[in-house]
Amino acid sequence: PYRNLGIGTKLLEHILQHATLPTQQPKFVEIYLHVQTSNEEALNFYKKYDFEIVATVEGYYKKISPSDAYVLSRKL
Repeated sequence: PYRNLGIGTKLLEHILQHATLPTQQPKFVEIYLHVQTSNEEALNFYKKYDFEIVATVEGYYKKISPSDAYVLSRKL
């Protein structure tokens, strides 16, 4: 019921803005997250924010199928 309301966009933009503040200590250099390999909607969302797939973790999820996850990363 909370999809397509802009909540994820606002949250991610807030995190990215806060993480790149010049006064932020310690300084963040990278953000990473996991996404289920079949979740095309999430993959497309994060790619719009310059996240890239950097690894695949087999069996990451224990109770859902497919159980594999991509690790996405973005340098700050």
